Amino acid sequence: MSKLEKGEEHNLTPGELDRIEKAIFEIARQQRGKLVPVTLPFPDFWSRVGQLIIHLEQDIDNMRREGAGSARLSTATRRLSNIRTQLRNLANLRLSALTSNAVVDSLLGQGKDGFSKTGKSIDWSKMDVKERIFHSEVSIAVDKFRRVVSWNLLMGIEEKIGSNPVGVPELAVFDDVESGELAPLPDPIRKSFDSWDDPDMDEEDRIRAIDAGYFEAPAPPTPVANEPQLVRVRIIESSEDPIIDEDGREISIIKGEFCECSQKMSETLISIGLAEPVDP
Repeated sequence: MSKLEKGEEHNLTPGELDRIEKAIFEIARQQRGKLVPVTLPFPDFWSRVGQLIIHLEQDIDNMRREGAGSARLSTATRRLSNIRTQLRNLANLRLSALTSNAVVDSLLGQGKDGFSKTGKSIDWSKMDVKERIFHSEVSIAVDKFRRVVSWNLLMGIEEKIGSNPVGVPELAVFDDVESGELAPLPDPIRKSFDSWDDPDMDEEDRIRAIDAGYFEAPAPPTPVANEPQLVRVRIIESSEDPIIDEDGREISIIKGEFCECSQKMSETLISIGLAEPVDP
């Protein structure tokens, strides 16, 4: 909550309130068609405007409680409505001027020739601090836009890192080269290759070796997956619903019957009390 809403601002006299009301209409008239915000009569202009609105609303509330005539109440209500309409127009004009100035300053920035370019300057000593904060936030947003779209690249502005511009190689390594001599070439890059034995026999030699009785060694046998070891259990408790094993097969659970299943399935049946192990 702001100081104005908490009532911490000093109370303005009726003369000051009247002066603020006139200033709203006068500044709005002066601001029309201007690209730069015109100067304000008070450094805390917007805070004073807020006090004026609160004062007028309180007057209207008092009139309603006291049963003031409809003509007087209607005049006060229309007055407040006109001031609010003028404030909307004034805020629109000033924020547009502040935004335009911030965008122009940020986008012009440094020209291709290296000189700084700026738009029309603003005398911040005659502006409300709240407007300066708004101007700074817009400038920050435009600077972010410049970075995102690589604005300097689009405008042909040369960026520099330290004393060497981007894209220019460091030439200090050639300081020791005498005039007329060529710079030394860098050592060739040695590429490492994985070593592998090139077979001594070509296709013709292999065919001759086969004809002479030297046959190629048979391919190694393909390993066969070991069949899972089955465990034999005896069902000691019947179940209406069959149990599905790891292969998706249904196992009927009938008391007294014997069942061969995997080690994991047998442990499951025994643990839930449906089966018991059978000695081998």
